[in-house]
Amino acid sequence: MEIYLARQPVFDRDMVAIAYELLFRSGNVAHAIIDDPNAASMKVLANAFSEIGLDTITSGKPALVNITHDILAKGDLPKGLHALLIPEVLETVVVNGDVISEVENLVELGYKVALDDFEYSEAWKPLLQYADYIKLDVMALGVEGVEAQLKLLKASGVLRGKLVAEKIETYEEFEIYKAMGFDYFQGYFLCKPHLVVGKSIPASQQVLVSLLGELGGDDYDVEKVSSIIAQDPRLSYKLLRVVNSAAFGLPRRVTSIEDTVVFLGANELRRWAGMLALAGVDNKPNELLLTGIKRAKMCEFAAKSLKRSNPGSYFAAGLLSVLDALLDQPLDLLMKQMPLSPELEQALLEGGGELGQILCAVIAYDEGRFDKVSPMGLDANQMWEMYLDAVQWAEKVSQSMSAPH
Repeated sequence: MEIYLARQPVFDRDMVAIAYELLFRSGNVAHAIIDDPNAASMKVLANAFSEIGLDTITSGKPALVNITHDILAKGDLPKGLHALLIPEVLETVVVNGDVISEVENLVELGYKVALDDFEYSEAWKPLLQYADYIKLDVMALGVEGVEAQLKLLKASGVLRGKLVAEKIETYEEFEIYKAMGFDYFQGYFLCKPHLVVGKSIPASQQVLVSLLGELGGDDYDVEKVSSIIAQDPRLSYKLLRVVNSAAFGLPRRVTSIEDTVVFLGANELRRWAGMLALAGVDNKPNELLLTGIKRAKMCEFAAKSLKRSNPGSYFAAGLLSVLDALLDQPLDLLMKQMPLSPELEQALLEGGGELGQILCAVIAYDEGRFDKVSPMGLDANQMWEMYLDAVQWAEKVSQSMSAPH
């Protein structure tokens, strides 16, 4: 299934792109058709960070995304993306205590915040002290209206953000607002929104529902949550990709589902599970999916029997070994979209290293090519028992995925 969003660059005074605004698109259309603003914002976030990949869309530059009142008031915005995400508070937001508290919280976490289509009023004054960017719709305001807004902003005494002139239509307008002191510029004269098309990687709806249910309380069991995520390699792929994106700026790559669960925490997992559910899913487990689950568990069994460190990485290797077939994309291309540890990437692409040795042996065993199963210090009886245990585990997973909720 194809997914869409549009991007429009924001330029500095030297016409250098410094960021991109990401815009919702329901299909291959020039303008947004939005029935549910909350869902539209969440889909943009999910598609940008877990589907298409922000590096592909913005080349590492920050992304501005429209954020609605409900998302702010409920605290639903993901909290770990401050390195590359700039929340853009919509003009339709009602500035109340919940909104002010959440914006303050975002700033404390390191986010830069923008105010979209800004028009001064006393109600918005509490947010001016937190805003890094203030966007004025120069087409709607006109030159005199912009001058009036600038006077009000300066008189407020709390202006700290950079000024962005949006909807610049002509070169003359660019020069006028540049002379007025605007720092950044956006509009059709500079660059029209460019449609970005990606391919959706569906995750199981029932797995997402189970995950959200398990994360419903304040306390949760890391092992149980990890086992739920492990039921669907596509969901594992999405979450690993999110955590390892440049937006998080982690010093090392996260390679196991358990580490992902611990790193994100319950609140972030709830947010991402909800966004992935909105992004579009399927709900029919298939034999290929179960093959990945079976391989994953057998890899984990083998790693534990051989006392290898970090058996979670072995589980991830087995789970991700079927991604190319599940998603109809070459595995090397998928690996570029989801940065992994060198060991895990080598295992998946080349069958190399200790991890690759076990993965190749498990795949060969699963396919009945017993002559290709390399000796690893496990005898035939151990391999058979691990295989049976993995099959039984996969069948239990299958039953849980198909059971009514």
